[in-house]
Amino acid sequence: MDWRGDTNNGVVIGPTFCSGSLYAADVGWISLGSRAPTNGVQYQNLAANDYGVNVDDLGNLRGYAWGANIGWIAFEANGAPAVDFASGRLSGCAWGANVGWISLSNSVAYVQTTPLTPANDLCAGAVALTNGLAFIQSTLTATTPGDLAPGCQTNFGKGVWFTYTPFLNGIVTLSTCGSDFDTVLGVYKGSCDGFTQVACADDNGPSCSGTRASVAFSGTAGVTYRILAGGYSSDSGTLSIVATSPSNDQCAGAVPLADGVPYVMNTTGATATGDSPPACQGNFGKGVWFTYTAPASGDVIASTCGSSFDTVLAVYAGACGALAPVACDDDNGPGCPGYQASVRFSTSAGATYYLLAGGYNSASGTLNLAASLVPVLGVAQSAGQLTVTWSGSGTLQSATNLTQPVTWTDVANGGGFWTEPATNPAKFFRVIK
Repeated sequence: MDWRGDTNNGVVIGPTFCSGSLYAADVGWISLGSRAPTNGVQYQNLAANDYGVNVDDLGNLRGYAWGANIGWIAFEANGAPAVDFASGRLSGCAWGANVGWISLSNSVAYVQTTPLTPANDLCAGAVALTNGLAFIQSTLTATTPGDLAPGCQTNFGKGVWFTYTPFLNGIVTLSTCGSDFDTVLGVYKGSCDGFTQVACADDNGPSCSGTRASVAFSGTAGVTYRILAGGYSSDSGTLSIVATSPSNDQCAGAVPLADGVPYVMNTTGATATGDSPPACQGNFGKGVWFTYTAPASGDVIASTCGSSFDTVLAVYAGACGALAPVACDDDNGPGCPGYQASVRFSTSAGATYYLLAGGYNSASGTLNLAASLVPVLGVAQSAGQLTVTWSGSGTLQSATNLTQPVTWTDVANGGGFWTEPATNPAKFFRVIK
């Protein structure tokens, strides 16, 4: 049989297998077996030794399936590909903007185009947000039933639910700045069966201007807040939502930095509690704490380049309560000019340092902090092999000449080594962060 979608490309079903490609507007689940998921299609006349496919732990279709050893796979709305199979098994891809059901057996081909709603379409399926980490999802198939109309905007729909639990008392900032549609936010306390609204935002909030909603509210440590994010006039699209609160407002909650990986957070809710004014700038406030452990010995550059406010940065050795200053900068440091602070200091492999980043005159906003071991290139030749080593993170690049314009080619990522035959043409190497 031949199942055909909106674009007249379907899946050809043979006596014991199907092959080909699926390109249709309504794509979702492929189910094989005598039973489908709860709201799927029931199968009939599937013999015990008909060919099917199994589903591995990664959600991929794998191999043959016999009898009850049969499952299903979900395709994402933006079109996650199916795995390829050898002769006599399923092959092809699924691409589609919407979601539906596609059911296959040795004698039946059927499609039901009921859209699949997001798992967090209702309060009971709320997704827990991680402090400072943006959660991105499509709300195109979200529904309006079960959505409370936030007090600040009753023309609301296609909402999805989240939860957030602050680590410490302080200001919690929620933002949807990276979304591609007109968003509305509602924040609530209580269970799914009984809410009290805490905050609400439509346009021009503290973190983003225009039609992307953002809101700041006073959060209590350990209390779980429920968040409803949706669209003005049921607008929908790609939602990007992030919750930040000063969990690292004090030294004991310092956030570990990964070498070369920027950490971005909003410091609006930070306080001066536990912050000793750095030696280089006494007019300091709203500091937040981090730790950095060097992967190797050498020099480290820590910088707040790209932050949205006038920053101050201090580095300490020791432990909370017994810290010794190592480095400090207010303006025009080695990493970036102007009012974004940066420092350079020497470290030993495995040593942990504490970093305090805050604002001149208690300024606050979006902090962008990164600490990176300054790479040191080593080159050696042995047994006809050229070996390039470098410490810390970064991308090793090579070029055949240094005449402008220079063309640099990526060779390897991360810290480590690279080998190639010594007979290769001469090259120049560098490491970039």
